Amino acid sequence: MIEVFGTRVRQARLLRRMTARLVVESTGWSTARQSQIEKAATVRLAAADVEVMAELFRFPAAFFTSEPQSRVTAAELLFRAPKSMTVGEKDFLATFASLAGDFLAELDARSKLPAVKIPTVSVEQLAHSSIAVAAARLRATMGVEPDEPLDDLTYEAERLGAPVIVRRRMPGEWSSEFAATGGRSRDERHLGYSAWVGRMRDRPLVVLRESDSWERTRFTVAHELGHLVLHSQVDCSVNSVHEQEANRFATELLAPAAVIAGELPRVVSLLNLQPIKARWGLSLGSLIMHLRDSGLIAPTKAKMLTSQLYSRINQSTGHTWGMTEPGWQDRAPERPRLLRKWVERCYGGASVQMLAARESMIYPADVLDWLLATQRPAPAAERKPVAASAGTARTASVPAAAPSRVVRLDDFRRRGRT
Repeated sequence: MIEVFGTRVRQARLLRRMTARLVVESTGWSTARQSQIEKAATVRLAAADVEVMAELFRFPAAFFTSEPQSRVTAAELLFRAPKSMTVGEKDFLATFASLAGDFLAELDARSKLPAVKIPTVSVEQLAHSSIAVAAARLRATMGVEPDEPLDDLTYEAERLGAPVIVRRRMPGEWSSEFAATGGRSRDERHLGYSAWVGRMRDRPLVVLRESDSWERTRFTVAHELGHLVLHSQVDCSVNSVHEQEANRFATELLAPAAVIAGELPRVVSLLNLQPIKARWGLSLGSLIMHLRDSGLIAPTKAKMLTSQLYSRINQSTGHTWGMTEPGWQDRAPERPRLLRKWVERCYGGASVQMLAARESMIYPADVLDWLLATQRPAPAAERKPVAASAGTARTASVPAAAPSRVVRLDDFRRRGRT
């Protein structure tokens, strides 16, 4: 008999988007037994049953015998679920965060991840302060001046100990933002979420869905940082007020109102807001919202600009500016690096095939690919040349390779990236 953790069985089922009924039909178990297994802290099963589960869920058998570290529930996710989102979808997102948290805990045990430096604000503190002050505090923690645009916000978030994962698109999950909408496949309406993971819930995690839009990606990272700073002590699920606060935090973090007030033209229009968009790295739509909420333009002016945004056509895409603004191709969407860097540090490489083949690995290749597929590779300055084989002799005609130059993660912010 083999001791199995019930939470692991449920996690595998939810991650494979299987119903309990399908598991019952596939295994021949009774409904009562299937429910009992998932709800039990641990349960002893025959080796044959464990093999059936491993084959059905496509997880190594060792996954079911490993103790879960992170147990994130749907109610603990820092995002507001769209009304159309089902309970199963929420549970899927929570399960993904839990498994990512366990993977991070394993890496941290091998080589310490960056310390968490995100300053959180209690409800009482926020009542006596402002969101702008909280955003300024986070900027100060990053070491970024108020008048300094954030070059790569994803990088800054990871410097503060918040790993970012961009979930790669799976066929049929959702369409590109810029694709024709006719015959659209099933769409994921949320852009991202955050959570505190780990046994003690002491590690922030940001999960994004892959997007073609650099504006949406940056804003979503800023929005989730807002949730982590402002709402980590929220007792229940995130509501519409929390969402508005996170939006306000995001725009203030990206472009402090006190600074951009001095950059506003005498006559505010979509055309002359574009230089401000390009400098501070946020969309015209978000910028208009920010100017309105900060009192820099009147609500009527903001409404007029928004109406223009969704009526003007971008000739290069055929969509309105509200979908593809001018400058939508000026930057590549930000991508994280921290998780891949630590995998390379702990295992000597980040090849999914290599990791999945490790005897101690409890995650299947496709789950590892979800975690690592969109992580940036090492900058050229960090890449080490492949060492010569032990049998290769160095001759006088072949000079020794120069020592590789490794750039510390904390020193990399203002340097060029690949």
